[in-house]
Amino acid sequence: MKTIKKIKSVKSGAGFTLIELLVVISVIGLLASMILVSLNSAREKSRVAAAAMTQRQLQKAVELYLDQMGFYPPDTGRGWDPGFAKPLPYNLDTGADCNVNSGDCPACGHCPTDWITQAQANWRGPYMGTWPSTPWGGKYDYNHWAAVTDRYGCLVPAGIYVGAQGDYSNANTIPAVSEQSMLDKQLDNDGCLNGESQMVLHRL
Repeated sequence: MKTIKKIKSVKSGAGFTLIELLVVISVIGLLASMILVSLNSAREKSRVAAAAMTQRQLQKAVELYLDQMGFYPPDTGRGWDPGFAKPLPYNLDTGADCNVNSGDCPACGHCPTDWITQAQANWRGPYMGTWPSTPWGGKYDYNHWAAVTDRYGCLVPAGIYVGAQGDYSNANTIPAVSEQSMLDKQLDNDGCLNGESQMVLHRL
């Protein structure tokens, strides 16, 4: 009987107390949250780097288009390729080119009056394989601004830009931490936090 009692006593002393278990769980939770923060930070850095790489590709595409066509690509709607992958702008949401006959091609104040005819006849692309989506699941918005423009409360100098935006569920905005990183790296040229990053493609 004494031997059995002794074994029981050893077994009962080998377990964890409730406080010890709570401490272990708290430490594990703290470590997990630190790892998640680190992963999120690395993910945002990779997204910013991807946007910077796309900016360089778009800059080259603008230069090629201007060199071969003699005018800058037309300013188009959000998510429209201005003419890098096809001669005329096309909508990535529908896959359809702007319809010349129905007149739904964008007005182009900086283009020659016959720019559509010229684009159809003289285009030597593609200058990019396809119009990309942003790393935040949104659209790139191609913009041609001949003068300083107020963009959601931020002043953007004259130039050719592409706005990096978020997805529809986030009201087209990118995370503030990503936008701040792009401002710090001078990738965002609108100079302030407004939910999108205006990346310069060409200065006017």
